[in-house]
Amino acid sequence: LAGLLRLVHALPAAPFALPPRELLGGVERWLRLAGEAIDPEDAAYLRARRDGFAAAAAALTPRLTPGPIHGDALPRNVHIGPKGPVLVDLETFSSDLREHDLVVMALSRDRYGLPAEAYDAFTETYGWDVREWEGCSVLRGARETASCAWVSQHAPSNPKALAEFRRRVASLRDGDESVRWYPF
Repeated sequence: LAGLLRLVHALPAAPFALPPRELLGGVERWLRLAGEAIDPEDAAYLRARRDGFAAAAAALTPRLTPGPIHGDALPRNVHIGPKGPVLVDLETFSSDLREHDLVVMALSRDRYGLPAEAYDAFTETYGWDVREWEGCSVLRGARETASCAWVSQHAPSNPKALAEFRRRVASLRDGDESVRWYPF
């Protein structure tokens, strides 16, 4: 994944307009889909986080030159074909802060249980650890907010999704970054 991201991040600006990464764009829709299955105070909390992180992200000074990004850079989005690895799941391919792609893996390490050794190998291959950048916490907070809202849409029909949503929101409210989140 890191090697493929290095290639994507080395691309020049596209000869056509790529959209910006709308990381927080689905939050409202997902919360509406959750409806009454989630606590209205949790929904309001996530909306306030969304607004705060959107404003903070707009004010960031990137370390990397903005340009093409994958948008959902996870190992599951690498397919090994007969000619080698390729990135798949390109619906969020856009032009924005390249740090977006790197924060995904940092969050995978901190929230989803990616082993430290795997993360270290990723940063070594990429050549930089996004956690060294002062804007990392902003993009991380935005991604956590979006991840919570995304799970909420499944809460009306799935008790496990509701439990995971509640765990995630509680960890954000408590400021506890050590709480493990489970992929859903």
